This record gives sequence, C-alpha cells and structure tokens, in this order.
Amino acid sequence: MPERASASGGLSALQHSSGGRNGTSFHGCLRNLYINGKLQDLGAGLDLPGCQPCQRDTCINGDCHPTGQRGFTCTCHPGWTGTLCDQQVSNPCDGNKCIYGTCVPINSYSYSCRCQPGFTGVLCDERDHDTVNSCSLSHCKHGKCRVSGLGKAYCECNSGYTGEACDREVACRGERIRDVYQRQQGYAACQTQEKVSRLECRGSCPGGSEGQGSCCTPLRSKRRKYTFHCTDGSSFVQEVEKVVKCGCTKCSS
Repeated sequence: MPERASASGGLSALQHSSGGRNGTSFHGCLRNLYINGKLQDLGAGLDLPGCQPCQRDTCINGDCHPTGQRGFTCTCHPGWTGTLCDQQVSNPCDGNKCIYGTCVPINSYSYSCRCQPGFTGVLCDERDHDTVNSCSLSHCKHGKCRVSGLGKAYCECNSGYTGEACDREVACRGERIRDVYQRQQGYAACQTQEKVSRLECRGSCPGGSEGQGSCCTPLRSKRRKYTFHCTDGSSFVQEVEKVVKCGCTKCSS
C-alpha cells in the first residue's frame, strides 16, 4: 500500500516521524506520496533525500556512476577494490623474502622471485655454481664473457669480430669514427682542435690473412690540411691522409 498523508499534516507528520523538526535525520527515498488522495509528483522541484543512486560516500574510495534509476557502479581509486571500493589492494611484494633477486607479483596475494645471476632457488638463496663458473669455462678469443638474465654465459665480441667465441673476423669494411688526429712534436703532444670524421679499415678478406693473399686496407683517401695545437703552446699545420673507402687488396710484404 502506498503511504498516504493528509493535506493539513502530511509533510509535517513525516518530518516528525523522521526524528527531527526539520527532517534532517531522514534516510531513504520517498516514493508514491499521496496527499488528500492525490499522487504527488516528487520530481517537480522537490529535493528529497535518498532518491538518487549515487549518494555521498556511496563508493567509499572511488567515484560513483549511476546506471539507472536505482543502480550504480563504482570506479575505485588506485589501491582500492571491491563493489563499494572498500577493500584495499594488497601488494604481495611488501615484505617479500627474495634474498638475492627481485620480487615479481603474480596476483594480489602471491609472488615469485627473479634471481640475480649466480643464484637459484625459490627465494634466490642458493648459489648456482654452474652459472658462477660458466664464464671461466667459456673462451672468448676477441671479446668478453657476459652472463645473461637467464644465467647463461655468452661472448660480447670486440669490434671487427663475430661468432660464438668471437674468433671470426667480420668482412672487410670501413668503420666510421669521429675523433681528433694526434701527433708528437718533440716533447709536446699535439692534436687537431676539432674532431674529424673518417674511416678505419677493419675486418678480414676471403682467402687471405696478414702477410699473404689479400688484406683489408684503404682503397681511396684524400689529403686534407689540419691545424694541430700542442701542449707547449705551439701550433702547426700539417697535411694528413683521410681514408674514405676500404676494401680487399693484395697484402704488402
């Protein structure tokens, strides 16, 4: 049955029954209000509490979004979850027990440990002797041994070399560098004031090695004059060879 109230005392009676003279303690939503047998239009200028789905603090730690006359959803602030955003999201890595590794969250309640090179175990608290000794067993002829994030040894080759053991020279090529030219003038060290871009010939040629067959050498160069400044305060101008192309030619004796 809908609530009915008389015209003379309907609203005041509701105010009185709500526990306050001004009705401030009323909680809920008034619907189907009849005065003198006539259904009242509560949407016509009457601001009645509780009739909107999104009230203050409906979503405890988030923003409320109405989905209809009575429904709503909550968009939670960072660090909170739940229908009303009243559950704090836990960080499983807080107080983790990874000894020599990094904590990796799996979900809100569990984690795994990513071990540093040289360590193993669930908590990365055990020495991985195979990894520790892997570089001592690896022979990098022209390079340095490194250990990957997975604990595997590999060779980091010097410029001009390739292969798993850095034992093969790459094909002859001109490697561009940008550096100063340096000269010795008596007891003084001298160099150009500005860096000069040029090629350095590096690599190997098929069917040959130093001293026999073909070698990787400059094929074309041009002479340029540069000013050298010395540590004793003097300076001079000198013409130098600037390599512009490299290739394979017969090795000089």
